[in-house]
Amino acid sequence: MRLGFGRLLRIFFQSLFIQTSWSFPSMQSMGFLSGVLVGTGKDKRAEIMSTQKGLFNTHPYMVSYIIGATVRAYDEGVTSAEEIRRFLNVAQTSFASAGDLLFWRTLRPALLLLAVILGVHYGLIGPLAFLVVYNVFHLFHRIRGIKDGYDMGWDVIYLLKMRRFVLVRHAFEIVGVVLCGLLLSLISLEVNFLLVIPLTALFLIMMVRRYSAAMIIISSLLVLLIIGMV
Repeated sequence: MRLGFGRLLRIFFQSLFIQTSWSFPSMQSMGFLSGVLVGTGKDKRAEIMSTQKGLFNTHPYMVSYIIGATVRAYDEGVTSAEEIRRFLNVAQTSFASAGDLLFWRTLRPALLLLAVILGVHYGLIGPLAFLVVYNVFHLFHRIRGIKDGYDMGWDVIYLLKMRRFVLVRHAFEIVGVVLCGLLLSLISLEVNFLLVIPLTALFLIMMVRRYSAAMIIISSLLVLLIIGMV
């Protein structure tokens, strides 16, 4: 079977509500089950309801990859319930970790810094820029993830090593570092803009040496305090 544009849209819209039935006992399992049911035929519902049980939890933007692969498994009808559970156990953890690194720890902080800098000078353009750029990235993964998951099946996990994840994450790490140095320089009107260069170098060194986020934040506050005292 083909995924088809209609099925892709149904799965996409359903995936937007994956957390609406979140609970401590099952977390996202009800939302995930709904996404799989929407993507498969009515003749598969009894089988899906009997096999999709238990806890499910992953990054909400990355769940589309898993739903796409699971829908393909049911379409082909050659996968046992045990194989599906084994795939879900590995996939939900892998995509949760990748999503946290890409969005929560890299993309969102960098774009928030950009929004603050633009907001200081251009008002509403700052938050609007954040919303536009952030949603472009997260909607791309929600939509493209369904297709890639369906096309690649169980092998979709190997996508996590591709440039789509690694290169973008590294790029926004550097962008975040540069913007962090720029923001500290712009806070004080008496500070020369050339201060961006040493501050950026400092944060790049800390990032390369894998200092914790808390250490980088504390260093930023100390630099800000010193700037304010000068």
